[in-house]
Amino acid sequence: MNEVTAKVKAVELVNKDVYQVTLEMDSFSFIAGQYVMIQLPTGEQVPYSIGSAPGELPLLTLYILVSDPDSLAHKVVAHLRQSSEVSLKAPGGDCHLESEALSLASEHILLIAGGTGFAQVKSLFSDLVARHFEGKISFYWGVRTPQDAFAEAWLESARQHDNVSVNLVVNDGSDEWNGRTGWLYEAILADHPDLSDSAAFISGSVGMVYGTLDQLEAKGLKENNCFSDVFAYAPRPEKPQL
Repeated sequence: MNEVTAKVKAVELVNKDVYQVTLEMDSFSFIAGQYVMIQLPTGEQVPYSIGSAPGELPLLTLYILVSDPDSLAHKVVAHLRQSSEVSLKAPGGDCHLESEALSLASEHILLIAGGTGFAQVKSLFSDLVARHFEGKISFYWGVRTPQDAFAEAWLESARQHDNVSVNLVVNDGSDEWNGRTGWLYEAILADHPDLSDSAAFISGSVGMVYGTLDQLEAKGLKENNCFSDVFAYAPRPEKPQL
């Protein structure tokens, strides 16, 4: 990863606790699916998936969840709001579109996100569309409540492509929500009962990634056809022997 400097163009609250950050990056390149490390003046470094596609450079988008005023994320947003420039280490990550995923699954790619894992799969989705990927793209985003969703205009525009499906799944439904509810993997398996010829990118917490993978493997998804940043820093626990 290289040390680079980005201009801070905007820091906007897009729901009750998620900020959309727009940076401007000159002479920078990355592969869809990679991340940046924001460097704080204290020396702390915090990773965030890039939420925009390479074709959108020199602008680059991040999504930062701030659920706790004492969190590192809160420090990051405060630093960005008071700074015209920010230091980064970038790009990083091997869960990207230059992996073997495209050759493994020319027919169907699943893009699966929990919460602000949305950023990584949004970047992957946008770049697949820009590359004129001819297979099917199935995009699934799981949030806890309807109020946790954001980027509604982007979701609506993504649905306009012929070879894609875009699904927002709310874990805790309400009278105001008329869309899909339940666990994310339940929606995926309802739509795709046979995943033997699919590849999947999964972005979210360690528990969400491995829990989803367990359920999808039961319907034919091969582990070596699945990609996630989680695999690099939290190896999969061994399953108990029966």
